[in-house]
Amino acid sequence: MNNKLLFIVMDGEIKFLKDSTMDHKEWYQSLGGSMDQYDQVIRGYVMEGKIIYFKANLNYDDEVISFALKTGLKMKLQLHDMSLKVCCGIDPGHDGSKWEPILILNDEDLEGYKTKEELSKEKEEKVKQQQMDALKDTDTQPVMEFKNDEHDPKFIKMATNFTLIMLATAFLSKLILIPGQTMAVSNRWNALLVLAQFGGLILSIVGYNKKMSKTKVFAFVAAVASIFMFDFLDIVVGILTGLFTIDHTMVLKIKDTSVKVFKKVSQWVQEVSSKGLPKK
Repeated sequence: MNNKLLFIVMDGEIKFLKDSTMDHKEWYQSLGGSMDQYDQVIRGYVMEGKIIYFKANLNYDDEVISFALKTGLKMKLQLHDMSLKVCCGIDPGHDGSKWEPILILNDEDLEGYKTKEELSKEKEEKVKQQQMDALKDTDTQPVMEFKNDEHDPKFIKMATNFTLIMLATAFLSKLILIPGQTMAVSNRWNALLVLAQFGGLILSIVGYNKKMSKTKVFAFVAAVASIFMFDFLDIVVGILTGLFTIDHTMVLKIKDTSVKVFKKVSQWVQEVSSKGLPKK
């Protein structure tokens, strides 16, 4: 009976006691248990590769068997030893003889028991579910994250003004390019780009004010068309429109940085002018 682990059931909980000189009765009393109920208390040992459940006088009844079937697998998992045999009752035998369990339960009868085939199938289904969840997460992840609040009146006003400026800049670009024959609108490709640029910007203004869900599409069409014109002003219009559509704060940062740089350059020019040109 050396190297045994005692357990006892109290208040619906299985308690364990290891490396103690107390027996079940002494332990039960130390836990505040009533001796009037002690004979009906389920307790046992974990020893020599077995979990043995019993009641008074090392005997068992239907309640002990039922409890062993219900908790045996859980005990094995908790003790991290699936090789343990679940048993009921102990035959003390004769003096000096080895104590042996009276009833050894089949693992197949334990609650929650699963065959190797069932475990293998369960593992495969779990892997498949994980793969499906991963695909689902991938599918639901947006290709591009838009951070603008298109229902905010302040943003709508800002977006309208910004797009009007881009529209005016694009118009200015055409006034420079077309008369100078740098862009031939008779060319179908160029004409299509101009139509996409102006149409996208105008529809963006309407979309912002109408809170249309496709406003981002209109803005990106205008941005792409502007960039493919390969003209400096149009490329600027395209880049700024694209950035603003994704997150307008990026354009605001560019604006703030540009203002700071312009102020520093202006200050430097004023300082140079105030000092005058050096005499020869």
